[in-house]
Amino acid sequence: MNWTPPMSALMLKGLSEVAARGAKTDKGFKEVEKLKVAKRISSFVGYDVSITQVHNHIRKWRNRWTRLVYLKALSGALWDDDKKMVVLEEQHYLGHTRDHPADAELLNSPLENYDYMELCFANKHATGKYAMGPGVPLGTPIVVEDKDKLNVMEGGGTTNEVLQHLPGSNFVLPTASATQDPSPTPNKKRKRASGLTEEDSIQCSNMTDAMREIASAINNTCHVETHPDLYKAVIDLLVFDQDEHLAVLDYLTEHKAKALNFLKMDDEVRKASFKRILKANPGLL
Repeated sequence: MNWTPPMSALMLKGLSEVAARGAKTDKGFKEVEKLKVAKRISSFVGYDVSITQVHNHIRKWRNRWTRLVYLKALSGALWDDDKKMVVLEEQHYLGHTRDHPADAELLNSPLENYDYMELCFANKHATGKYAMGPGVPLGTPIVVEDKDKLNVMEGGGTTNEVLQHLPGSNFVLPTASATQDPSPTPNKKRKRASGLTEEDSIQCSNMTDAMREIASAINNTCHVETHPDLYKAVIDLLVFDQDEHLAVLDYLTEHKAKALNFLKMDDEVRKASFKRILKANPGLL
């Protein structure tokens, strides 16, 4: 099946909506979401588009995003955010495209579907109930949807200071006078006054649990980052064609430990490893 630009745009638009509402997992898109996109495209073109075809096309666009991230990080490269375009000075452009002809389509020209790609493949958003919409500035309170509907405020401050901002909380920071017995007697031991009511103690416990969940969500998104040198290490093996490059790049992106070992190899060993990956995984091509 040949994918037309409108079909690709429809697929990316559907997946970006999934990512924007926080339903994308750390491993990518769920099968049920791919199936919904396949049905939407089938309705658009008038014939069946399978979930496998959608999966393979997602892989193509994810590889395109990986290439784009690498190009944006090139020395001397500029990013035009208005036109969504990676800009290289003429001599730099000619030299780079001579060595890497496949990159020409991503340089010095506006990038189609860039915003959709960024939502689908950029690894900078939390997932699930901790996802924030695009354009929401840092420092905005994150609403944690647990049974007590606590607002966890992002930024500095102690737990006590955060509790003061919780809706409906009557928590007040304890002062020196609050811990003193107003009418002490020599025959009675002074009792230590508690700064927290039972309700506030429960809120503290919920706050701790919520913060742990947020930390876990952040950790789950961090490990999916691609190593910045992986793209170059794969593409620079010039004895292979572009389809083989992209297939192995996709494989190593999904297998982080093998990718790290690949980066440690010298060129000859990398070539042998490259061939071995293709032989062991014929379905990549």
